[in-house]
Formats: sequence, C-alpha cells, structure tokens
Amino acid sequence: MSEDAEAPVKSDPSVDWAALYQKHRAAMYGVAYEVLRGSGHVDLAADAVQEAMVSLMKKPPTEIPRSWEALLVATAKRRALDMIRSAAMVRGVELSAEFLPGAAPSDEDEALERLEKMARARPVIARLDQQAHTVFAQYIVLDRPRSDVAAELGVTPARISQIATRVLSEINAAVQGGG
Repeated sequence: MSEDAEAPVKSDPSVDWAALYQKHRAAMYGVAYEVLRGSGHVDLAADAVQEAMVSLMKKPPTEIPRSWEALLVATAKRRALDMIRSAAMVRGVELSAEFLPGAAPSDEDEALERLEKMARARPVIARLDQQAHTVFAQYIVLDRPRSDVAAELGVTPARISQIATRVLSEINAAVQGGG
C-alpha cells in the first residue's frame, strides 16, 4: 500500500461528501463502467468511483462547481482512464490516446452536455413497459447475454433484439431531438 493510501483524507468541512456520493454514485459508476468496459476491466469500476471520491476529498475544488454531478462524473471517468493506462503499463503495452475510450480531456461543459442528454433519455426509459424495461436494464445496460434475458422473459433471442432496437431508437430520438 502506498503512503498516499494510508494518509488521512483531508476535506473541506463545508462539503457533504457522503450526500454527494449517495446522490451521484450511480452516474459515476455508469461512466467508469463504460470507460473500463472496452478494456475488459469492468470489475474496477467501483474502485474508480472510490478513487475519484478520495481524490476530490483530498483536494476539493477551490470554487463551487456549476454542477457537482458533472465534476464527480468527470473525475470518475479520469480515474477509470488512469486505471486503463496503469494496466497497460503493467503489461508493458503503450496505448495511444486515440485508442483509449473517452481519452480526450473532458471538461465540465462536456459533462454537462452528457447530463442533459441523460435527462432527455430518462422520461423515455420511465415510460417503458415491464418487458422493454427488463431488456433495457439486463441486455443493454448490464450487457447480459441475449439468450439469458430471453429465457427469463419467455421470448426468443430475436425478440430481445427487436425490443432492444426499438428502445435504443426511442432513446436516441429523445436525446438527439432534444425532447
């Protein structure tokens, strides 16, 4: 364990870190999971979220951010990218920035845009019927095998593909159309 990991965490007493974590942990985890998914390290997503929180607690922002969620999500994304780079260095592989998912430096505006798109997608997701919601959650989000989800729902794997295509089209239309 490094000296950094053993040092007590210093934080700004005016920031309720626990409340911020509780409120935004799902978004942070989702971004870290997506970044790590391409490298096959999804098991490190929770670690990326934890490291993001610790780094922010050790060095809180000097100004109040426009959006705490944007700051937390962007920090989790950077920690996940750091983990990919670290794993590549351990294996002795040099990764070009163009091959890392989301490698371009992310700023608060990019994170805010992503949050706006997520906000436009939420009503579509909320209106899904039970079957479509299960396909969305299990097949699309959790990336479970189509055949497993089909067996649970009592439909064919082809039907899972049809439902997934419809759901993704509806979400994409809401996100791209702004409504």
